[in-house]
Amino acid sequence: MDLNKLQKKTQELKQLLDPKRAEKQKQEEKKKAMTKGLALGALLGSVAGIFFAPDKGENTRKKTKEELEKIKDNLQTNIVEGKEKLDINLAEGKEKLAEVYEDKKVVFSEKVSAIKEKVKSSCEPNVVEEEELEEKKALVEEEV
Repeated sequence: MDLNKLQKKTQELKQLLDPKRAEKQKQEEKKKAMTKGLALGALLGSVAGIFFAPDKGENTRKKTKEELEKIKDNLQTNIVEGKEKLDINLAEGKEKLAEVYEDKKVVFSEKVSAIKEKVKSSCEPNVVEEEELEEKKALVEEEV
């Protein structure tokens, strides 16, 4: 299973286990989209400002290089943060799945035990001891 499918399944499980998490994720996605939009706007604005500024080519290249370094550092930071969040989310998902599994395991084992008891009680032979048999014979003979 590739990483994207695993991430998608993990997200689906998290949403099933915690409905509030879906709302929280939507808010986080909106924040991320806003941040990306602002970053892209700032990037385009700075590039436009650099290229339209009446400055020497050497200075323009230097400024452009500095801006690209900032963007590179920002991207690396975002990637590291994304990996950390993914690890945390996977760990939380594993914990919740383990809890659900244990809860369901207990319930399942209780139900299996109850079913076994019902089957066992219905399958037990009807044993009559000799004394009871003698008493029943005597009662039958008295009636006849």
